[in-house]
Amino acid sequence: MAASHTGHLAGADAVINGLFRQYGVIRVRDLDELLETANLLAKLPQGTGPNCALYSVSGGSTTLMAELADSYGVRFPDLSPATIETLYSHLPRYVTVSNPIDNGGGFVIAAQQQQRIEVLEAFAADENVDVIVVGLTAALGLLSDSFAADVLAFAPRSPKPIVAVWGSVLTDSPGYRDLVRSGVPIFRSFRKCFRAMRARADYEAAKATFRSRSWEAAPLSAGQRDALRQAGILDTARTAALFDGAGINRARERLVSSPSEAAETVTAWGGRVVMKLASPDIAHKSDAGLVLLDIGDTATAAGAYDSLVAKARHHFPAARIEGVLMQEQIGSGVEMIVGLTQDPDLGPTITVGAGGIHAEILKDAATRPLPVDKDDIRAMIASLRLSPLLDGARGAAPADKEALVDLVFRLAQLGLAAGPAISELDLNPVIVLPDRAVAVDALVVAART
Repeated sequence: MAASHTGHLAGADAVINGLFRQYGVIRVRDLDELLETANLLAKLPQGTGPNCALYSVSGGSTTLMAELADSYGVRFPDLSPATIETLYSHLPRYVTVSNPIDNGGGFVIAAQQQQRIEVLEAFAADENVDVIVVGLTAALGLLSDSFAADVLAFAPRSPKPIVAVWGSVLTDSPGYRDLVRSGVPIFRSFRKCFRAMRARADYEAAKATFRSRSWEAAPLSAGQRDALRQAGILDTARTAALFDGAGINRARERLVSSPSEAAETVTAWGGRVVMKLASPDIAHKSDAGLVLLDIGDTATAAGAYDSLVAKARHHFPAARIEGVLMQEQIGSGVEMIVGLTQDPDLGPTITVGAGGIHAEILKDAATRPLPVDKDDIRAMIASLRLSPLLDGARGAAPADKEALVDLVFRLAQLGLAAGPAISELDLNPVIVLPDRAVAVDALVVAART
């Protein structure tokens, strides 16, 4: 069983997802999605952009299209003023012309086909539009078949690709049969359509930015090799040697072995400190109540030392106790977790996510197999739900994301250099402040060789 939080977050599925994202591999959920996504990829021209015009016969269906497109991150930009003017000249006056747009349904029945096709031509002429997504959702055969006929008449000469979504329950109608035979990409639901559109956009972006990643990393120092020589959880000194050799920014700390040393440290440092029991046999000390915050005077520090040691001896009588780790108390910031694990098939992986005591509850993390570069790390951070917090929220100053990127990259380089010698590693939390990122707690498990 994993000893680290990272080990619990970076499961096999998370690693595979990270690998696929890193190299632009599209992952589908079932055979239907495979066929429809492959159909879209095969039929849309290479280099087609991601911006969609959403067009249907009713306000309800266009609202659904917009909501689902937005949920999958599919872009549907504003139409140009010229396009809006053209559309107003064709569509009923009661229709609001925007993107998405519905034609009111009656337009398909009342207008001549040439006029209906001119609406599609207006979309295709708009420089903001790359793809036209047409929703055919009416159970009324006259509407669906006529709308499909418009698509089929215009698609062969359209300068922009057209994608059809057939939401009607009628699949034996001429319109549906003709669409299937036509070569126009066709989906049976908006959800599948926009999922495939997002997958394709991600694939195009991955191709455009594809690059090789370097497997080279500076070799471990003699001190780092010594730190990993003995299997199991590293003690305080070995942990410090490993991270200091990698240049990872950590909170100032001092291991003390008596109440008087604890008191002296508070006096020498000034300000507030954190006190943690130091033992390689107790992995998660905050869970055991062996971390005390906001210690600011000598008497409290001396008493805290005695309290931590007594509590550890009572609850963990077999544990080796090194003493108490005194650490400068870092100010409030965004708490992250950064860690390494070993995947049995892909080797070392790196994880970054929401940290602190709730890391495993929040499950907001991104994992990639090594090697990674800084652009990969930026993409990992951007994929997190908490990413907006790093940009500043509710009046808070933006956090130093580049300092976090640098810290993660240094840890990734350590993971490459150490290879299988590191079984698991947590930096949790890493506190990201407006001017720096600081690791304030660490757990390292050296592998058995």
